[in-house]
Amino acid sequence: MAAQEPSAVGNSELAARVDALTEQVAAMAEELRLQREARETWGELADTMSPVARGAMDMASAELEDLSQDVSAADAARFGRTLARSLPQLEALLVQLQALTELAQEVSALGSPAMAKATEVLTEAESRGYFAFARQGGLVADRVVTEFTEDDVKALGDNIVTILNAIKEMTQPEVMGLVRRTAISVQDAEDFPAEPPSLLALFRSIRAPSTRRGLARVLAMLSSVGEDGPPTRPPERKF
Repeated sequence: MAAQEPSAVGNSELAARVDALTEQVAAMAEELRLQREARETWGELADTMSPVARGAMDMASAELEDLSQDVSAADAARFGRTLARSLPQLEALLVQLQALTELAQEVSALGSPAMAKATEVLTEAESRGYFAFARQGGLVADRVVTEFTEDDVKALGDNIVTILNAIKEMTQPEVMGLVRRTAISVQDAEDFPAEPPSLLALFRSIRAPSTRRGLARVLAMLSSVGEDGPPTRPPERKF
């Protein structure tokens, strides 16, 4: 291959340099264009925000002018110094507030199962009739309140010990057994009526130990009812 002439080599290098310079000039022109567009954008934003800023400044000036009647610059400076001195206490208060917030979250998380359990218990109580019993008990209490006067309640209070002692005596096993046997005997007599026994049959039944014990208890009861003083327990009798 034949070597290129010096003039041809110089022209190609010059063309390459011109091309590179052209690219640099184009890049600089693009950069200048972008900067010009940015300045125009900021200029438009400044023009847009200028009335807003002026309005805000006017409002702030008016508010400060109204506030200056009650608060002076010295008051504001003193408040700033007090606030700066209170920063540790404010930080401690914020830490406590954060701890309370975490505690409230934990309590809320624990409260959901507790509420579910309480709802389950209340539902079970409702199904078993506790609430219905309470409602009927309220009606009974209302009837008692409306039927009894203040004097009746006072008399009840004066004799409550005697009433409780009577109930205590009535709930003894032997008394309850006697009442149960009497009720069963009366019920059997009503369910299976029999012919009246003869006098001889009655005399023969009196000879039975159980009949004599029953007559003794009835006579002792009648004697106790006929007494004028307070009731006393009769002595034990053996037959």
